[in-house]
Amino acid sequence: MYFQESDILVANQNFIEEDVEAVDEYLFKNQGNAVRLSRASDFTDVDEGQLQSMLEKYEVAGVVSATSLPVCGRDDSLLEEPDAQGNYFCDLCEETYPADKLVFETVYIPRETEFECGDTIPIAHGGVPDVDGIVKIIGCSNPDRVADVVFVHGLDGDAKSTWHPKDQPDDFFPRWLGEEFPQIGVWSLGYEASSSNWKGTTMPLVDRATNVLARLESAGIGNRPVIYIVHSLGGLVIKQALSHALGYGNSQWEKIANNTKAIMFLATPHSGSDISGYVEYLGKVYSASVTVEELESHHPQLRNLNTWFRNNCAKIGINIEVLFEKKPTFGFMVVNETSADPGIVGVSTIPIDADHATICKPTSKSDLVFARTRLLVERTIRSSGN
Repeated sequence: MYFQESDILVANQNFIEEDVEAVDEYLFKNQGNAVRLSRASDFTDVDEGQLQSMLEKYEVAGVVSATSLPVCGRDDSLLEEPDAQGNYFCDLCEETYPADKLVFETVYIPRETEFECGDTIPIAHGGVPDVDGIVKIIGCSNPDRVADVVFVHGLDGDAKSTWHPKDQPDDFFPRWLGEEFPQIGVWSLGYEASSSNWKGTTMPLVDRATNVLARLESAGIGNRPVIYIVHSLGGLVIKQALSHALGYGNSQWEKIANNTKAIMFLATPHSGSDISGYVEYLGKVYSASVTVEELESHHPQLRNLNTWFRNNCAKIGINIEVLFEKKPTFGFMVVNETSADPGIVGVSTIPIDADHATICKPTSKSDLVFARTRLLVERTIRSSGN
C-alpha cells in the first residue's frame, strides 16, 4: 500500500480496507496533482461522501493538502491560476471567465513520495504496539473500538492460513468478521505449535499459556471485552491462559480473564485427541512433540483443566459456543464429539459438515461456522452494552 499505516483509516472511521487501498493507489499515481472527489470516486469506486471523509483524515495526517480551485462550467475542467486582471482561461473551450462567474471546488493535492510504501500516517492516541505473534487484522488501531476478537490457531497452524481455504487468501474468516462489525478490533495470534520435533518447535501447554498472556497484555488486549475464536489446540491454550490469569496474582492478567466475554470453540479436544495415537502409528521417526503427547486422549492434565474451566466459566461470565467436525481426516476423527464437548450445562455442541482442517475455513459468509460466530459476536457486544 502507498501509506504503511493506512489501516488507521479503516480503524478510526470504519473504512473498508479495499477502499483505502484503491484510494492509496490513486493518490500515488496523482502525486502533486489535484484530486477531485468526482474523478477519484469514479476511479476508486468509493462513494463521494466516504471518499471526502477519507481524504479529510489524510489531510490531518499531512498526506494531502486541501485547496479550492475554479471549475469551467462548460467542460467541467479545473482552471489554471488567474491572469493579472483576475480572469481565468479554459484551455479546452478557450473561454475566459471572471472569478464571479465560476464555481470553486475543494480538491486535494497528494504530497510527493519517492517510494510506494514510503509514507506513514501517525497512529492516533499513541497507537497499538507491535508484538511478535499478535497479528493486527482490522480495526485494531481504533481507540474507540468496543471489543477485541482474537483468533487462535491449533497444532501446525499459523495466524493466517489456518483461517482461509487453501489458495484462497481473500476468503479470510477474521477479516470478514471485522467487515461485519466495524466497531471491533480483530486480531490473530500466531505461535509455534509443531506436531513433530523435526518440523519446528513448540512449548508445553502451561508454558505456552503464560507466553500468550504476556503477548496479549503487551498488545493491550484485555482492556476491553474480548472474544476468542479458537481452533483445536488453540482452545486449550486459551483455557490454560485463563486459569493462569486468575491464579498467578497478576492484576493485569486478571483483567484479561475478567474481560473475556465469549469463546467460540472449533473442534477443541477438551478431553484429548486421537491425533496422538495417529502420530504414534507413524512411528518414532516422526518424533512427536511434547504438544502431541499432551493431547493424548484422557490425559490427566486436560481432564484437570476441563474440570477447572467447567467450574469457572460461568463465574467469569463467558458465553460459550461449541462446533465440532463430522468428517474424518486421513481416515480418522481428530476430535470426536465426546472430546469436543466441554460438558458445560446449557451449552449444546453443534456438528459441522467439515473435517478437522476445514472447520475453521468457512468458504462464504453464509457458512454455518461464520454465521454462528457472527451471532456470538453480535450477542456478546449487545450484552456488554455496546
